[in-house]
Amino acid sequence: MSNDIQPAHVKLESPTSTRPRVIRAPGGRPAPTPKTENRGLKIAVALLGLALVLVAITFSIYKNEQHLATGETVLLELAPVDPRGFMQGDYMALSFALENDILMALGTQSDSLYLDNTEGKVIVAKDAHGVGQFVRLADSAEGQPLATNEIALHYRARNAQIKFATNAFFFQEGNAEAYEAAEYGLFRVNNQGDPLLTEMVDDHYKVIAPNNP
Repeated sequence: MSNDIQPAHVKLESPTSTRPRVIRAPGGRPAPTPKTENRGLKIAVALLGLALVLVAITFSIYKNEQHLATGETVLLELAPVDPRGFMQGDYMALSFALENDILMALGTQSDSLYLDNTEGKVIVAKDAHGVGQFVRLADSAEGQPLATNEIALHYRARNAQIKFATNAFFFQEGNAEAYEAAEYGLFRVNNQGDPLLTEMVDDHYKVIAPNNP
């Protein structure tokens, strides 16, 4: 009997493969990597932000349409402005006589009511032509009922100046001459007292419409 020792047959494992291991999600598809998840999250956030912007724009348009459709009309007399700034290409600079009335009223009241950053409402009474005439200042929470011809308008005081509605009216280029006849601004005022300038009106109380002579 041979005493030779027979070598054992050892099965050597093959070296570990350097190929990345693919983890598969249920269904056999590769599971998403963190990088893929982050990209998907960024896209979802961007789409959500875009949707919110579109909703805000749509609501703003709807709000303005309702303002135009349901707001009460009032004419406000224009006040003189610097002739050098009156016409600027496709818009005209505006100032309203009511602004001076508000400043005068604030100046005659107690100092505590005259603040650089104050705001409130002014009550105007519409005459036979629909022109608003100053009546009084009113606190935002004033409970005094308005007369049938009165309307409350919102204003702001900034740096000793009254910021009322708008300080400019935009029109199509080439129509500046027609709007030189403007004497009043036509406003629509909603239930909160916010005025929205819609048209310019001449001294005969007619809306200026350059394209419809």
